[in-house]
Amino acid sequence: MTDRAARLVLGVVSGLALVLVLVSPLALLTDGRFWSDAATYRTMAESLALDLDLEYGPEDLARARAEYPGGPQGLFLKRTDRGDGEGRLVYGKALVYPLAGAPFVRVFGADRGLLVLNGLAFVLALGLGYAELRRAGTPGNALAGTLAVFVLGVVPVYLLWMTPELFNLALATGGLVAWRRDRPTLAALLIGLAAYSKPPNALLALPLLLDPLLRGGDWRPRLLVSARRGAIVAAVAAAGFGATWLATGELNYQGGERKTFYDRYPFDPGVTFDSAGVWMATDHLGPLVEGRDEDKRTERVAPPRSQQELRRSFVLNLVYFWVGRFGGALPYFPGVVLAGVAFLVLGPRGRAGWLGLLTLLASGLAYILIIPDNWYGGAGTIGNRYFLNLVPLGLLILPARRSFWVAVGAAAITGVLLLPVLVSPVRHSLAPGAHTTTAVFRRLPAELTMLGDLSVFTDVWRKHRPFNAPGGDPARRPPGSPPSYFLWFLDDGTYGQETSFEEEGFWLKGGADAEVVIQALTPPPAIHLVVTAGPAGEILTVRLGRERHRLVLRPLHTREVVLEHPSPVLGYYGTALFRLRLSSRYGGEPDGDRRNLGSFVQIILAEEPLPSGAGRPGRD
Repeated sequence: MTDRAARLVLGVVSGLALVLVLVSPLALLTDGRFWSDAATYRTMAESLALDLDLEYGPEDLARARAEYPGGPQGLFLKRTDRGDGEGRLVYGKALVYPLAGAPFVRVFGADRGLLVLNGLAFVLALGLGYAELRRAGTPGNALAGTLAVFVLGVVPVYLLWMTPELFNLALATGGLVAWRRDRPTLAALLIGLAAYSKPPNALLALPLLLDPLLRGGDWRPRLLVSARRGAIVAAVAAAGFGATWLATGELNYQGGERKTFYDRYPFDPGVTFDSAGVWMATDHLGPLVEGRDEDKRTERVAPPRSQQELRRSFVLNLVYFWVGRFGGALPYFPGVVLAGVAFLVLGPRGRAGWLGLLTLLASGLAYILIIPDNWYGGAGTIGNRYFLNLVPLGLLILPARRSFWVAVGAAAITGVLLLPVLVSPVRHSLAPGAHTTTAVFRRLPAELTMLGDLSVFTDVWRKHRPFNAPGGDPARRPPGSPPSYFLWFLDDGTYGQETSFEEEGFWLKGGADAEVVIQALTPPPAIHLVVTAGPAGEILTVRLGRERHRLVLRPLHTREVVLEHPSPVLGYYGTALFRLRLSSRYGGEPDGDRRNLGSFVQIILAEEPLPSGAGRPGRD
């Protein structure tokens, strides 16, 4: 392939991206709904473009409602002190992305302006990536590597997200390429901006800082060079926080009196900052730990966790970060992961590649240490949106002569896992967990360390469903009744919580597999499953940990399975999580119910081991 042909292909991809952002009427396509943090960044950019400030007021809410009648769902606001004892409301996000988008918003309008910025950032990353890979490889390999890193995977979906992911990706790409072109000051400036936008991005400076130390000669001037570069990165990031302080009155855009708002917003009739919203403050680096951070506990932050819980979460996250169902790097960014595998296994391996790999691993560790229960960006995300900041490291890691095969592998994984998401990005952005319920995704482990923030639980019927807890409150459990617990339905193999045969439980879909997480308030000595077959009878397989049971039931007959001394997968905020897997063989439609019912499952947690037959009568 010639250089001209490769650039033509890259031009076509870039053109398609720009056409997509220019012709997509986002408010119409979404039926006036926001997702992720788009509401905050959109209203911030509009406020900067039209009001030249970052203060939230009635006019900001009115502009958002003009195109999004439901209001700015997911809006992040902070209350700060004016200096006269009266508070004001400002936006609780970094200002660099909306500031960069403000000129485009002024020209194109709020939605299209931010999408145009996304498109330009994506095209810039493609161009810089190709130029960098072309220095060491043929046009064909450079094109294949660029597509593998930036196009094959979930990255293109973020073209339609009014959030800073692609902007940060472009900053990181520019910084790393500038370093490779021996322009360290420019590299430090760009990485400093990325670090202000997302503080863990400071680790992207590792290649810039370590490279002088790895070269020969007197160590003192080399240390001075590294320190000078680090000072520029720190100064730029500090300037960003300083600008935040000047605009809002506080340095930390994530700390202080910070809330997120849904459905009801300040300046709606009768609504104030105090009367609505959910606290979302980040004033502390890393999770609170029991016995160490009790004095830092407030209603604004998550409660402390035990050392044992955090250690177990860390071990699991080392796996989940790379192959998890909801945020794993391999399923969502296959080009970067396969580049790392090719680098380690096949080579050739150079200094830049080792520095890129070190930065990738260090960044992954930083995310899972700082936010072990939300290292992928929250329930409204597709894949790990924080990983987009790390995608450009693939340019350093990818061995030039392996680009074609890495692209082939990335294309295969993308085709099998993500093709429906890429074909319908808006639909899947509005329902970010839908793709994870497919059979192929269910083969990947669900990240139980982030249970409360998994994207599939944007469907309320799946999330934290209370059993034996009247009104959802375990404290109201009648004396003598079995312990309360909660169920989380990870897929579409059930019909969710309901009552049948005068008992609480759930129906399995006939012929389907289901994965259900049991959240017990304390680890039970036994878990009892009382299973009643549907109208067609049932052959049901039950798995919990290493235990496996197979039940053969006649229509509407009942059997009980006792799972003795079950081991929880994980401790989660003082509770115990168990992963229950069920496989139904048959299904049928009963009279008056058009659903395909497999079997009805009732779960009873024992405070002490129960004798067999302690559940409902009428079993075989």
